[in-house]
Amino acid sequence: MAPFLSPWLQGFRPVSAPRHTLLCFPYAGAGAAVFREWAPDVGPDTELLAVRLPGRESRIGEPPLRRTEDAVPAILTALKPLADRPAILFGHSLGAALAYATARALVARGHPPALLAVSGRRAPHLPSWRPPIQGLDEAAFRARLAALGGTPPEVLACDDLMELMLPMLRADFAMSEAFIEHDPPHLPVPILAFAGTEDTEAMVEEVAGWERIAGAGFTLRTLPGGHFFLQEHRASIVSALMESVLRNKQKNQ
Repeated sequence: MAPFLSPWLQGFRPVSAPRHTLLCFPYAGAGAAVFREWAPDVGPDTELLAVRLPGRESRIGEPPLRRTEDAVPAILTALKPLADRPAILFGHSLGAALAYATARALVARGHPPALLAVSGRRAPHLPSWRPPIQGLDEAAFRARLAALGGTPPEVLACDDLMELMLPMLRADFAMSEAFIEHDPPHLPVPILAFAGTEDTEAMVEEVAGWERIAGAGFTLRTLPGGHFFLQEHRASIVSALMESVLRNKQKNQ
């Protein structure tokens, strides 16, 4: 498998005869590369891919998107060659909203994923009680990024780099803050949700709200840490993903 399947997908490890595809959706401000270190933890029969949105990495020259509905059609097109095997969708924070929207679209096309895994994200029907940040002035925006903890301090301290990244970051937060479905129907896909016990951006009870739309089973896993708990618990998360797929497969046999 070539490392670049399309501008929208990045592959990290060749698999000669994959049985599953694990497709990861990054959080706001991140690119596909944040999932590169997942490769050693994914099983030998699972292909690891990550979504790359415009405005970052090899797509730095493209204008960033501000709505999930602008991204999903292109993601579906990129996934067409992979429709012959079960897909596991995983997303953290903004990535969870994109993974959910992609899962909904795949279901509508008759190709439901084997599993939707959401991490660090409130359920889609729950409004955010936090004030929006994408429109803050630059100083306040940088301070909010620092408080979230997902942006390295050396990046925040580099004015040239931040000038390059700010349009993409603001667009990502606009996409995240605008995403809500007030009365979503049940999704006929198993949902596995991860929550950080100290996460004040997506509290455990907000992540637990995904159970309302889970039409094929729901599991909530809590892990120690704040909003970026996935950085510390990568191996545990990947292991839970693989175990969940195997369990659901055995249940349906």
